[in-house]
Amino acid sequence: MVVLCLRLRLTAALAIFLLCGFSSVWCQRNRIQDDLNSEFKGKTLLLRNFYSGNELSYDQDGVVLGDPKPGSWTLANMEITKVAVTGDGIEIVGNRMGTWYRDGKPKVLRVGKLKIHVSKPISDVDTLATLHPILDKMFLAAGDNLGSMVPDYWQVYLAGNDSKSRLAVWQAKMQRENKPIFNKSDAGAVTAPRVISTPDPGYTTEAASNHIEGISFLGIVVDTAGTPTNVAVLQPLGMGLDEQAVLAVKRWKFQPGMKSGEAVPVQINVEINFRCCP
Repeated sequence: MVVLCLRLRLTAALAIFLLCGFSSVWCQRNRIQDDLNSEFKGKTLLLRNFYSGNELSYDQDGVVLGDPKPGSWTLANMEITKVAVTGDGIEIVGNRMGTWYRDGKPKVLRVGKLKIHVSKPISDVDTLATLHPILDKMFLAAGDNLGSMVPDYWQVYLAGNDSKSRLAVWQAKMQRENKPIFNKSDAGAVTAPRVISTPDPGYTTEAASNHIEGISFLGIVVDTAGTPTNVAVLQPLGMGLDEQAVLAVKRWKFQPGMKSGEAVPVQINVEINFRCCP
C-alpha cells in the first residue's frame, strides 16, 4: 500500500514536470495566479473612478471597457476573495464594500458582489511585476491622493483631520475666490438665510438595504439670489448618501441673508437627516 502511494505521488509529480516542460505558459499562469492570490486575497482596494455595477471589464492595459457609471467613492471598495488566471485573462472576484460613518468613525460593510475581468492573456514572460502597472490603473495604489480624485465638495473633508481643521480649509477655499462671505454670527446684524424650498434627497439602494440612517453635515454659502453654492461635506454619513445630500441641497431655495438692508452671501451649516426605516 505504501509502495502504491509512493508510485502515485511520483507519477503525479512526473506529470506536472512533463506538463511544465511542454507548456511553460500553463505553469507561468499557475505561478502568477498563486502570486496574485498571495498578494491580494483578503485585501480591500478602492476602485479608480469609483465605478458602480456588479461586473467590470478592463483591457490588457487596464483601461475600462464599456460605459460603467462612476458612483460614490464610499461604495467603491472591493474586498478580494479570489484571483484566477485563465487563457482569457485574469478574473478578480470579491465583495463590493461600503463605508458607513457611524459616530464619525468609518465602518466597512459588504453591500454586494463584484467580479472584474482583465483581458490580459498571460505569456511565459509575464510576472507579477509586469502586471502591477495594469492593476494600478484599476485600483488606487499606495501614496495616491484620494482628495484629488473626488468631487470638490469632498475635498474639504479629506483635507482636514477634525471639524475645526476642515472648517478652516473650507473658509480658506472661499477666501481664494475673493468673495466677501458673511457668517450669521458676524457683527453688523447679518440675518441668516431663510429656507423656502427643501426637496428631499434620494436614498441609495445599498444604504436602504442595510438600514443605514443618520445625518450628513454640509457647509454651504447662500448667495444673494438665495442659491446654495460652495457646498462642502463637513461630516459624512457615507454609503453614497452624502452625494444624495449634496444633490438635494443644490436644489434648495432660500431667502438670502441680509446686512444693512442688502442681500449678502452667508455661510451656514445644514444637516440632512436620512431616515429609511420606521
